[in-house]
Amino acid sequence: MPIRKHFFAVSLVVFATGGLAFGQATGACSASGKLGCMIPNLYGDEGFVLPNAFHRAHFLSDFQSNFRPFNGAIASELTRLPLASPASGFTYAFNSATGVFSRSAQSFGPILTERAETIGRGKLFLGFSYQRFSFDSIDGIDLDNIPVVFPHEHETGRLYESDFVSSRNSVDLKLNQFTVFGTVGLTGRFDVSVAVPILDLSMRAVSNATIHRIAPPDPAFGESHFFDPMDPTGSTTNTYTSSGSASGVGDMVVRLKTTVKRWESSGLAIATDVRFPTGDERNFLGAGTFGVKPFVAYSIRAGRVAPHVNVGYEINGSSVLSGDISTGRKGHLPNQLIYAAGADVGVNRVVTLAFDVLGQRVFNAGRIEETTFTSPQPELSNPAAGRQSYPNTRFTTGSLNINSAAAGVKLNLVGQLLATANVLFRLNDAGLKANVVPLIGLSYTF
Repeated sequence: MPIRKHFFAVSLVVFATGGLAFGQATGACSASGKLGCMIPNLYGDEGFVLPNAFHRAHFLSDFQSNFRPFNGAIASELTRLPLASPASGFTYAFNSATGVFSRSAQSFGPILTERAETIGRGKLFLGFSYQRFSFDSIDGIDLDNIPVVFPHEHETGRLYESDFVSSRNSVDLKLNQFTVFGTVGLTGRFDVSVAVPILDLSMRAVSNATIHRIAPPDPAFGESHFFDPMDPTGSTTNTYTSSGSASGVGDMVVRLKTTVKRWESSGLAIATDVRFPTGDERNFLGAGTFGVKPFVAYSIRAGRVAPHVNVGYEINGSSVLSGDISTGRKGHLPNQLIYAAGADVGVNRVVTLAFDVLGQRVFNAGRIEETTFTSPQPELSNPAAGRQSYPNTRFTTGSLNINSAAAGVKLNLVGQLLATANVLFRLNDAGLKANVVPLIGLSYTF
């Protein structure tokens, strides 16, 4: 009972610090080279402004001025990047009949989820894993083909303000995650684990833009909108590009886990993950806020097969990635319901197969959806065609389910050394999606 009280006390103390600043800078995106500012700065510090001396040729779009859903999706993704379970591997229990510790499970446990067993008093588990994420889509929209329309800023009501710019955009985002983790068994029922991810990201954004003219040339000033002042009549297309990379420590996670009940062939554990904002959120190295995820893990030992279930709820604070990174305004990072079910199979004392279905219910998250933009009047290039429609995107808010499946294997190479290989598959298109995420790792139990 004292262990359980200590467990909850530590969890509450750490959660209470969630409102404290953790040394992350805030500020505008102007002239910033941070990855989180790449989209807001893609067309320049002042937005999409065309070079015209006689009026302010300023075009507006949520894609640039309010890119919260994309940055928020990346931030949410960083909170749920799957970490190899820090307490998987060899687990031990004291055998009162023999007076020594012996393995309490034949399998080496799950890879991305938890089981009820702890590693045993005085045991130390150290490991390393590598995962590769190549993001393909966001809310079902291909990252290689994001349509965005920029209407003209309305000030005077003149006809040239009916001109607009359509664009096809691509965002190439890749992430390598290296994680070092360790678990120590403080008692036979209580473990403390720490996972420290090292992230390496690369990002490239390309926008192919086209001016659509509604207004005829002004008798005195000529064409109202163009990309090249040396060719005001013909320069109606342009390409904008930006790229960058960032590397560094991500958000550290501390896990407290205690087995509260043991039966003859099953067990129940309660645990809490505490995420610390140690990564630079403006470079997408961290979520930019504290997070606390209490969860339960129930597992069964049925011979060589060990089914398990995890259910938890993640509570997050506020981050500029869920607000407005260009001004430093913070917004609440969505909370999540976490659930997983699977089984690990001890094929023999050397090989374990692991299977899982994982899910998150993300509440009140920024979403992106495709829509259409209809020209306010027929375009000069083809007036007989009437008003034309173009694909566009808009931002909404709503809850979403993110579902994945994983399959992997653990091999006992020698002694207490384990090698791990796993593949994570996305089962739906919600949120920021990487179709396939491979994982490799090594761990050792002392």
